[in-house]
Amino acid sequence: MTFVAGDRTFALRVAGDQMPRSMTVTVVMDGRLEWTFDEPGWRPLSVGAAVDRTYLWSARRLIVLPQRPEDNPDLISVDEDLLFVFRVDTGWVLVCETSVRRVLGGNETARLEFGEVLERAVWDSHTLLVHDASGGEHGINVQGGHLCMT
Repeated sequence: MTFVAGDRTFALRVAGDQMPRSMTVTVVMDGRLEWTFDEPGWRPLSVGAAVDRTYLWSARRLIVLPQRPEDNPDLISVDEDLLFVFRVDTGWVLVCETSVRRVLGGNETARLEFGEVLERAVWDSHTLLVHDASGGEHGINVQGGHLCMT
């Protein structure tokens, strides 16, 4: 797959079956810089773009692609399945299988745990709405490094 984000081009190659439940992900930026990652393969690789960042995520890791050729990708790992990733202000909101996390500067600053598996996440104005497997809907506001239930 090839995609463009801002003024950068990215080519993405994914090879599976290197080891059970894993994949090798290769990202080429602007046809000349290349990074390779070994990622868990039990969930499909996902891609996101914000005004100031391009990123992808696997089942357990967020890979933030660099904006400048001299930089390297930033890696943020989690200990449960990563479902959705949103760029919020200068940080991240990670929707995992049973939690929502706020990450700033590569560090987790807040976490909300849920008793159910989360299935969907959407933004409604400035509120993140997460929907769980039992049909519940939970509103979450991001305030700096904090997450607050509405």
